[in-house]
Amino acid sequence: MSQYNFFLITFLVFTLYFLSLTLSKQGKITQLTHRRLWNTILLVSFLVTGLLGLILAFSIDAKLSLSWYLPFLWFHVEFGIVMALVSIFHLIWHLPYYRQIFLKHKNTPSS
Repeated sequence: MSQYNFFLITFLVFTLYFLSLTLSKQGKITQLTHRRLWNTILLVSFLVTGLLGLILAFSIDAKLSLSWYLPFLWFHVEFGIVMALVSIFHLIWHLPYYRQIFLKHKNTPSS
């Protein structure tokens, strides 16, 4: 567990994403199912990354034995990579929403 699998995870996430996107475009699954799948993956990766991060931070601050936490650190980083990659898809889906917020904010007269 001494090395992280950034390139493998990136390849797998992008391959699975484009597979589900293709299935969605072909009508084999709905776009809603496609988005729900990736929102669920984003949620699970966030929960694992966040909870392990809290456990690791607590154990370091409490000066607990650090030998047990290396597998947790490895999973924390691996799930963090997944979360970051899926967040890119999520951000792209919601770009019109963010543009609307910033354009309205930009054009709103200041008081």
